[in-house]
Formats: sequence, C-alpha cells, structure tokens
Amino acid sequence: MKTYEHIIELENIMNEHEKKLDELNDLLAYFTEHFDEYKRLIEYYYYSEQRNQDLYDDELHLIPSDLPRGILSEDGVFNFSNEYYESGIRMIEIGLKMIKSK
Repeated sequence: MKTYEHIIELENIMNEHEKKLDELNDLLAYFTEHFDEYKRLIEYYYYSEQRNQDLYDDELHLIPSDLPRGILSEDGVFNFSNEYYESGIRMIEIGLKMIKSK
C-alpha cells in the first residue's frame, strides 16, 4: 500500500508559509504606513537643530534623568538606521528569490 506522507508534509509547508506570508504582509503594511515616522526620526537625528539643542540641554542636565534618551545617543539611531537599510536590502534579495521561484 502506497503512503502519502509527502502530501501531509507539503500541506504543512504550504500552511506554514501562508501563515508567515500573512504575518509578513501585516509587517509590510506597518512599515508602509509608518515610513514617514522613520523619515522624521532620521531628520531629527542627522539634520535638526532641535537635536543639537536637546544634546546641549542633556549636557546641562536639564532633561529629567528618568526620561529615555536613546535618540540622543551616538550609536542608537545610527545602528537602527543601518539595520533598517540592511533589512531593506534583505527584502529585495528575498523578494527576487520569491519571484524567480515561480
């Protein structure tokens, strides 16, 4: 008698991929809808006079010590923006694999 284990295995693969594609599409929608927030973050960190003033105020201990200040760190936004960039490249590479596999 012939077994059809491969059908069960492939069905599971398809179901898991469908689930992950739904999650991915939700994430892509989030990043699409919130891209202006990311641009605002980059604008603040690299180009705004407000950040310079905030850094100065922080040096003078005018900003409350219990206020989160990762945005003022030298590495926080730099590392985050690099990860954002690398994730974009990765999405392009994976997207090309997905397109070419059809």
